[in-house]
Amino acid sequence: MLTFDVRFIKTVCDDTGHEHRACQAAFAIEATSLSDAVRRAETEFCRQKHVHDWTIFADAVEFRSPTGVSRAWLADAAN
Repeated sequence: MLTFDVRFIKTVCDDTGHEHRACQAAFAIEATSLSDAVRRAETEFCRQKHVHDWTIFADAVEFRSPTGVSRAWLADAAN
């Protein structure tokens, strides 16, 4: 199995209107594929927050593959 870093991100505005990205939760997930890792992270996030939909607390899921250095967006609640 591979280990994927999965983060749940929320974009928030400060008192001057500037947007900032805030990490709501981060997980190191062991899985056989990226899609499986994200699914497991979503399940764990919802379990910890006691919700059925992770988009209540986060706008996007960000992930890093074991061999990749760059980040990519998997899901964006705005779409």
